[in-house]
Amino acid sequence: MTDYNYNNQVATALGTIGTVLWCVQLIPQIYTNFRRKSTEGLPHLMLLLWAYAGILFGMYFLVQRPNLPLMIQPEIFTFLSFVTWAQCLYYGCKFSFIKTIVVVSLVVAFSAGLQIAAIIPLQNSALCNNSSNSTCWPLLVIGIMAAVLIVVGLVPPYFELWRRQGQVVGINFLFLFLDCSGAILSFASLLFPQTDKDGNPKEEDYLGMVLYLLVPLMEGGIVVSHFVWWLRIGRSLNKSHTDVEKGRERT
Repeated sequence: MTDYNYNNQVATALGTIGTVLWCVQLIPQIYTNFRRKSTEGLPHLMLLLWAYAGILFGMYFLVQRPNLPLMIQPEIFTFLSFVTWAQCLYYGCKFSFIKTIVVVSLVVAFSAGLQIAAIIPLQNSALCNNSSNSTCWPLLVIGIMAAVLIVVGLVPPYFELWRRQGQVVGINFLFLFLDCSGAILSFASLLFPQTDKDGNPKEEDYLGMVLYLLVPLMEGGIVVSHFVWWLRIGRSLNKSHTDVEKGRERT
């Protein structure tokens, strides 16, 4: 087995695990929203921006074709983001069920058409990557826009943290863990040099690496913020609550 064959297999394995994690990442958040019948503390804008970041991710990786799991991953990410955004409209904005379905369906249809319409010209641009007369700047712009939307989408939670003195409300920590883990494994899959179907070495996908590093960095900040809040305020609140309960038991 050559080094490139080994690298291809390792990259695919890591990408597959990352994809599996991203398949279920938002399910804990979706369940939490459903159980609470509320999306308080979960920024609606974050989910919508993530959905469109996933669409751009899909364009980028469907053209780049790094490995099959990474090509499927953005589509699953987009679907789950739209489902969670629909919950935000239904629980948070108090849309009726029918109105929620209509609005989300129209947005999804527009988004799917946009992605399909963009892939063919992007492929024609990227297929000439080794030609001195060609340019892949449209694909580069798409990747950069996806990275920007991911980062911008993670900014609204920080406003929520600021409003609540650093406390995380409404965001499921299992969701954050799965999301970070999937991103880290997907990042790791890009570290292994790979070959295309013709056996030619692929160029390093540095932009893809940056995209998958942004998620754990931004979400790690959310976890750290809540931990600091707990050290500053949360412990005292828990102690006060415990003392109150003990007082009630004595009476």
